[in-house]
Amino acid sequence: MRKRLVSLLFAGIMACSVIGSGVTTFAAENDSHINLALFTYIEGMDPATDWCGWNLTRCGVGETLVTVNENMEIVGQLADEWEQVDDTTYRFHIRQGVKFSNGTELTPEIVKDSIQRSIDNNSRGGDLKIANIEVDGENVVFTTDGAYSAFVSQLTEPMTVIVDTTADTSNYDTMPICTGPYAVSEYVSEEKIELVANENYWDGAPEIKSITVKNIGSDTKVDAMLSGDIDLAQGPDATALNRVENNDDINIVKVTGTRENDFELNCREGNPLSDKNLRLALSYAVDRDVVAQVAGNGYSSPISTAFSPSVGYDSEDVNGQVYDLDKAKECLEAAGYSDSDGDGIVDKDGENLSLTISIANGSSTAVSETLQDMWKQIGVDVQIEMLENVSDKRASGDFDMLVSPNWQTVNAGDGQKYLMNRWSDGGSDNYSGYHSDEFQSVLDKLDAAFTQEDRVSAFVEAQQILADDAPAIWMYANDNVTLVNSKLENVTVFPIDYYLVTNKWTLAE
Repeated sequence: MRKRLVSLLFAGIMACSVIGSGVTTFAAENDSHINLALFTYIEGMDPATDWCGWNLTRCGVGETLVTVNENMEIVGQLADEWEQVDDTTYRFHIRQGVKFSNGTELTPEIVKDSIQRSIDNNSRGGDLKIANIEVDGENVVFTTDGAYSAFVSQLTEPMTVIVDTTADTSNYDTMPICTGPYAVSEYVSEEKIELVANENYWDGAPEIKSITVKNIGSDTKVDAMLSGDIDLAQGPDATALNRVENNDDINIVKVTGTRENDFELNCREGNPLSDKNLRLALSYAVDRDVVAQVAGNGYSSPISTAFSPSVGYDSEDVNGQVYDLDKAKECLEAAGYSDSDGDGIVDKDGENLSLTISIANGSSTAVSETLQDMWKQIGVDVQIEMLENVSDKRASGDFDMLVSPNWQTVNAGDGQKYLMNRWSDGGSDNYSGYHSDEFQSVLDKLDAAFTQEDRVSAFVEAQQILADDAPAIWMYANDNVTLVNSKLENVTVFPIDYYLVTNKWTLAE
């Protein structure tokens, strides 16, 4: 029987469940136990610390008031109802009958204290823009610091996972107490996380009673699946997937993800790339279909906008650059470049145009080399430099182009924070030095765009401004690929990769 490849590429976002067939041997002797490897292994389990909350949501340990489902819709989790009272006030009704894994009943007071704990201790706490939290009966009422239409989405961020604040929280970095379908029974730094079913789970205790989460790198996940060491692998190396494409015991499940990959261009005055026409020339000269194939080995999708189609911001309505060498050469001429001496390299004011791509040592150079060849076709000389510390280069602003991979565009189920961080004045990740008054005005508009229709309209406008200005060359979106043992059923793969384990997983009879 030929291996079944399940592929969902999003026009409308769809759920993806795997029900395998065939007989296989599981990694553990106990059929109610499975082993798995996460998208990435983050040290720590306390949502109030760095990005550790992503471990909790991936492992099915932690839950937030609201969450993002497989269709990129915000749905209730620990809150079953919520309302926006006015531009700055939100009321969430806390689901009744929920218990933590230790048996403690979830209360609005605990919700308040848990979120405040993350605000106080997590470096991203200010992203919530919360001015005040109050308990009102079975409700928690939030007041934001000014109009902030992305607030509900921000409460999906795993930083806001609710923990039992009535217990001793000093060991929550390794043994947090949460409300999810699984609880942490053992944590071994840099090695594994042992999970056991939470029999108190409000939505029904899971059938699979224990899970071992192993620290396995993406480059060895396929080997681990083939050897039977793990039963599910999130985010395997795409270049190795051909080894399991015809394996009856392993299903490949993929959905177009919400991460994008681009090249950052230095827009600062004094750099050749401060000229928009030159940036557009480079963008038109990129064949994104080829780049996506090189990068993802068939498991990436070409994009020319700041968001992939899976996010739901109508990127198809945005006119980004498409492969057009004639258009690229026109833009070069508009920037004042021509090959005046016939040496194959365009020049300006007597100097050949030479640009440098900066990339971290040990990283793949395949995409950079592909672009190097493409840009040579329009007479642009591009060199590749390998650096020990790209972060210093990025922070200094002394670069031409930087490989900028794997940006999660919807860290909290919404793209506003991503746009602000990467492209606004003073944005924490605006390494390109990009500035646009028009773009800034759209960000202001987003703050007051409370309906989904208004938000999507603003996101389309923001994407078009970025596409027209080309502060980066958007190239491809990663597919979220998960390898699933065919014995494991009812596994849903989400566009956002910090969701994975649910109580719905079962084992075939």
